[in-house]
Amino acid sequence: MAGPPAAGAAMVVLGDSVAEGRDDPDPAGGWLGWAGRLARRLGVPPGDVLNVSDPGATIEDVVRDQLPAVRAARPRLVMLGCGMNDALNGFERPAAGARLDEVYGWARGAGAVALAIPVPRPPLLERSLISQFRKKRVLQRIAVFNAELERAARDFGMAFPPRETVTKIADPAMWSTDGIHLSPAGHDYVAEVMGHLAAGLLGERAI
Repeated sequence: MAGPPAAGAAMVVLGDSVAEGRDDPDPAGGWLGWAGRLARRLGVPPGDVLNVSDPGATIEDVVRDQLPAVRAARPRLVMLGCGMNDALNGFERPAAGARLDEVYGWARGAGAVALAIPVPRPPLLERSLISQFRKKRVLQRIAVFNAELERAARDFGMAFPPRETVTKIADPAMWSTDGIHLSPAGHDYVAEVMGHLAAGLLGERAI
């Protein structure tokens, strides 16, 4: 995890390796990713972005390890990008829902707009040698996690983008060769879609 002091962050990013920007190198060093591209679209200077995402993170990890690092922040925008690791490894729906409530509750308490990235269907599922049963279970978990994201957003008065808003994510060009991380084109596409949503929600509070 890396970023500027929490108190100065206008945009906070929580999540896993995709939220970190994996496989989308930043010419200035490190990863750019959809979060960095989104910040550029919204005119947020790099120094005002606090991205504490960690590879492999689940929603439990986000709340336990990442949320404490940003609690002092008063951002205008909070972006959450996780759920893939939960879907691949399994999770208990009530526990995941409770953790999502903590994230959205903190964001609302901070006076921020919160947006979460819908968990997509990764190409890895089609390429791997895992059984059809396990593939089905992963897809079921993806659907359940997205349902909890939508529920939590609704409960806390936030917006959740339906999966049809990111339909192009099914294009193989949107993914890296590992089938689990986004390509630079994929990161840019997510940033474009979320940028339109964020700008509309922020309105006069644009950052």
